[in-house]
Amino acid sequence: MTIDRNIQEINRTMWSYGEYRHVADLLRPGAADLVERLAPGPGTRHLDVATGNGNVALLSALRGAVVDGLDLTDEFFPDARTRFDQAGVTVDLHRGDAQELPFPDASFDLVTSTYGVQFAPDHTAAAGEMARVLRPGGRVGMCNWTARSWTAHFQAVLSSYFPSAAGHQGQPMLWGDPDYLTELFGPGCAVTAERRELFYAFPSADDLISFFATCFGPFIAAKNTIAPPSRWKELRAELVEMTEQFHTTDERGTGVPVEYLLAVVETRGDR
Repeated sequence: MTIDRNIQEINRTMWSYGEYRHVADLLRPGAADLVERLAPGPGTRHLDVATGNGNVALLSALRGAVVDGLDLTDEFFPDARTRFDQAGVTVDLHRGDAQELPFPDASFDLVTSTYGVQFAPDHTAAAGEMARVLRPGGRVGMCNWTARSWTAHFQAVLSSYFPSAAGHQGQPMLWGDPDYLTELFGPGCAVTAERRELFYAFPSADDLISFFATCFGPFIAAKNTIAPPSRWKELRAELVEMTEQFHTTDERGTGVPVEYLLAVVETRGDR
């Protein structure tokens, strides 16, 4: 496939803004759920796509897997390496694009992505690459935001101020639909999936949006580029209003439940 290098660089720069490690802290329970579900063992060859600062890669390496992590943005890697060193594990990190993985065919027993690969502009290419580097009988494990999640509503508001290019760009929540994954990975694969929730513990909707305004790269990019600048207040106010519809108090505390799909794609051993 031909990757649009301009879009690739825009995306790489956008995700590099802010303190992503704080956002990654919110996502750790999903990473733990996925690794527990997949249960990689010693010697498992594992590729973690859109690895960020290594939530999944770290947990898998602690189980004895041989892990490679790949991300479009290598600004996350110093934090990841610090975490790996502190845990006493080794993970090989690579800067690269999910749509053009720099690995030979059938290199891995397991390929994962948590809340990452779904943001690749070309869905077919990203899924095809994950399947290509997987050995026959291997598995793909993912956590993907769903179309009814807080994240989907956040992205929808953001996209209304910054319209996306044509095609699947701007439609990452399709990956949160098991039927779409079945179509995407093809008839040689079996998809099992269940909906789960993270919980973002913040005392108010305004506090959650303030957190993302300082830590989340795409939101920081929006603040830096929105025109005229007065529209930033409109965007922020709209996001707070939307978040208030999700904000709740229950046995978990006060905050926002965020739905995701935990999906496992199993490939046939004879492909």
